[in-house]
Amino acid sequence: MKKTICKLSKSDLRDKLQELATIVSSPQYLCAKCGRAANKKRNLCKSVQL
Repeated sequence: MKKTICKLSKSDLRDKLQELATIVSSPQYLCAKCGRAANKKRNLCKSVQL
């Protein structure tokens, strides 16, 4: 994915649902700005480790 999941619009989220499911499975990081979670630091804009 080129953008972080923090910057995806609602329509982008719907269109990339399968890829998003992989990114958010077993989250290790949380975005301090928007609260989204991901398994890799690079998928979030302001990541903090859980």
